[in-house]
Amino acid sequence: MQTESSVSPSVVGGAPLSLRLVAVSILVMVACALFAAVFAEGAGCTVKGVMGTVKVIRGKSERPAQLNMVLRESDKIATMAESEVRIETPNGSEVRLKENTVVEVAKLADGAGVTKLKVNDGSVVANVKKMIGDKGAFELETPTSLAAIRGTTVELDSRKSAGTTVKTFDGTVQVAPVGSKNYVPVGHYNMIEVAPGQKDAASRVVPSFYKQKTTKLLSEEETAALTGFRRVILTLAELDEIRSRLEGDGIACGVGIGEATDEMTARTVSADAARAELAVAMGAQVQRISESYAQNVNGQAKKIWEEGVRQITDVSVRGSTVHTTITQLNANKKVFKVYSLMIIQPWRAKGLFSSVVNKMGDEGELRVKKDDMMNKMDGAIQAYNTRYHDR
Repeated sequence: MQTESSVSPSVVGGAPLSLRLVAVSILVMVACALFAAVFAEGAGCTVKGVMGTVKVIRGKSERPAQLNMVLRESDKIATMAESEVRIETPNGSEVRLKENTVVEVAKLADGAGVTKLKVNDGSVVANVKKMIGDKGAFELETPTSLAAIRGTTVELDSRKSAGTTVKTFDGTVQVAPVGSKNYVPVGHYNMIEVAPGQKDAASRVVPSFYKQKTTKLLSEEETAALTGFRRVILTLAELDEIRSRLEGDGIACGVGIGEATDEMTARTVSADAARAELAVAMGAQVQRISESYAQNVNGQAKKIWEEGVRQITDVSVRGSTVHTTITQLNANKKVFKVYSLMIIQPWRAKGLFSSVVNKMGDEGELRVKKDDMMNKMDGAIQAYNTRYHDR
């Protein structure tokens, strides 16, 4: 009978120690290989900057975006109001998602193959690394268009009801309406607009006064400003002038001011004050439209209109966006002062009014007025896309 102390050191658990060591080594190598495979599969778009509330949606799960989080194929990333995120693709291209934007990682490739992002709704700025030969491609797809990019800076705005606008800087982008192979080259400092259902489109020059955006997040731009690096300074008078021009083009807006020892608190107070002023401006716009287009409308149509307009102001203000901010710092008092210009994006306003008017029926007089109203709202959308830029 062997005691425990008399067990041969070369035998453990019924097997020679040397064989056990070999088995362990093999398991370690397999584990390393599996880890490498999982890591390779996990390689994808990486979150490089977050401001505000940003969500990553994977299947049925949802979680807050965090720095260095990896996005795989089929993942979606969504920015909320006054929030932004910057992601980096496997080939080093940078994409900034502005507020109220939803993007799906449709395809991923490092070098060869196609990397495709679907911009379901919202605005992005992409700085795409130059592709070498025919080995790679970068695409931005929207509900109305497909943009093939091989190395340039692109600004893309996609709205389900208003279509897609693409602006190109330092290079050429091929853009085609969805379902069409009629690609149009959009070259240096040119832009193209593709409306829903449009099969052909033509490019035109970006207005000379338009300021090209960057992939830097707003928070990073503000930090640079506060440390004295680079910043385009606006005065409050200039902000009021921008507001007057926006209102002249039929775009409701409001200006708010906030002060606090914390910058983000000052921004929140400022945005809340601007939103309150915007609600008043939107109410006045609704009243003007009611006086112009809802007069002499009787019966059920009038009832639908009155019920609809009561909801428009609340819904539209909740869908508002900060267009421009001025941030000041009193170094002695260590107090931040933020001015915010809040707007209702005109395509959102059009969508709200359209949904109400479409329920009112098809009276002859109303139909003429509706067409006139929609034309004016299209004019506001056109003005916004060509005359104004945010942040």
